[in-house]
Amino acid sequence: MPKPVPLVFIPALLCDEAMFHEVIADLGALVSAQVSIAASPTVAASVAHILARAPDRFVLAGASYGGIIAMEIALAAPERIVGLWVTGSDPGAPDREASLGFAGMIEAQTEAAIDHLAGLVVHSRSTAGAATFRAMAARLGGRTGGAQMRALAERRSAWERLGELTMPTLVLWGAEDALVPVAVGRKLADALVGARFTEVAGSGHLPTLEQPGQAATIVREWLSRTIVPD
Repeated sequence: MPKPVPLVFIPALLCDEAMFHEVIADLGALVSAQVSIAASPTVAASVAHILARAPDRFVLAGASYGGIIAMEIALAAPERIVGLWVTGSDPGAPDREASLGFAGMIEAQTEAAIDHLAGLVVHSRSTAGAATFRAMAARLGGRTGGAQMRALAERRSAWERLGELTMPTLVLWGAEDALVPVAVGRKLADALVGARFTEVAGSGHLPTLEQPGQAATIVREWLSRTIVPD
C-alpha cells in the first residue's frame, strides 16, 4: 500500500476540524491528515506556529482565511510544501478599517457576527452547512475570531509574490461563491505556475461543508496524479 500523503488543513475564519471532517474521512488511507487552526494575532505568528508543528514535507490545504495563511506558509517555506490546495481565498490586501471594525463586532457581538457570516459562507440552501458553521464558530468564540480578523486586517497583498510558488497547486472554488467570486479563483490559478482550477458545482464559499463528496473526489484525483509521497 502506498505511503499516506501528509496533508495539513487550515480551516476558515471561526472554523475548526469539522469543516474538513467528511473530506478527510472520504480520502481515507490516501492521506495522513492534520488540522491546524490559525488563531495567532498576526499572520506571521500563525505561519510560524503551523510550520513548527507540521511534518518536514507536506501538502498544505487552506480555505478562505486558512487559504491566505496557507499561501503565506508556502511563500515562507516553499521547500517544505509538496503541494498546495487553496479554496475561496483572495490574496489581495483587505480594507483595513472595515476588517478591524468587523473584528470588533466578532468580539463584542459574537452571536450577531456568526449569524451574519453564516449567511455568507454557505449557500442559502445548505442548511446543514450553515448549522455546522455556527457550531464551529460557537466553539472557537469571539476572542479567537477577533484575533483572526485582526491578523487579516494587517496583511499585505500576496498577488505580486505568487509567481514564486512552483509546487503543484489545486485552486478549488465553489461555483456559487457569493463572498469571493469565481473570477478571483481563476485569477489566482493564472498567477500560480501550473495551477489547476476546478469549480465545485452547487457550492458557495466552503465546498468541503456544502459538497464534501464532490470536493473529496476532485482532491483525490489531484493527489493521485500530481503528488508522490516522499
